[in-house]
Amino acid sequence: MDLPPDLNGACRQCATALDGALADGLKRLQVDLRFEGLRWPRVAHQLCQLLPQPEKIILAFGDMGAAALARRDFHLSGSEALTFADLSRGNWPEEADLCMAVTPTAPDFTAFEAACTALGERPVIALNPRLEDAAVGIGRVARSRRRGFLALWQLVYGLYPLEQAALAYGHPGPWGLFREDGDGFRLVSSLPHRPDGATMDQLLNQKTSATDLAKAADHLLQQMS
Repeated sequence: MDLPPDLNGACRQCATALDGALADGLKRLQVDLRFEGLRWPRVAHQLCQLLPQPEKIILAFGDMGAAALARRDFHLSGSEALTFADLSRGNWPEEADLCMAVTPTAPDFTAFEAACTALGERPVIALNPRLEDAAVGIGRVARSRRRGFLALWQLVYGLYPLEQAALAYGHPGPWGLFREDGDGFRLVSSLPHRPDGATMDQLLNQKTSATDLAKAADHLLQQMS
């Protein structure tokens, strides 16, 4: 995949990846857009608009205030923007085909898990989840969560900004590592699995060395001509 030029491009790529993952039968789908300052309800609404119809999609939030703002801003009905608590109590339309959970966080863990259980086999998209709780740490509770509920989620689309670089993934893969050059981002490597920090550093440094060598060769040729 190419690195999208802006948020609109990222949303289009994300919708395509989600459509493919849903067609492949995935039920617990994760989207990671690791950028600060995004208006997540607006991103969620845009993704819903880009996904193929006629799916009946409901937006779910951690609190009533966020759900109420979404209803106001996007002219949604009370059954189209709900809370995780609403879903866990079964207060959602039976005709709903898909749920998009907007930025569930660690304090939402219990309510969000209960909501997903209530939804059964209906697909759920978790948009930029932050369900790992640093306070829980590495103890028995954390291990149980990772082996259980958290292990169900499969990344479908991800964009991760790095220092003068970026890491990207779109279902069904591969991962793409990009380096920022003077004229934009260029693909450094395609990988079957998510690379760790050491692997990315090595690949980016190799690319830097190759680029510097090419520039030096061009400079030498200019001097000789």
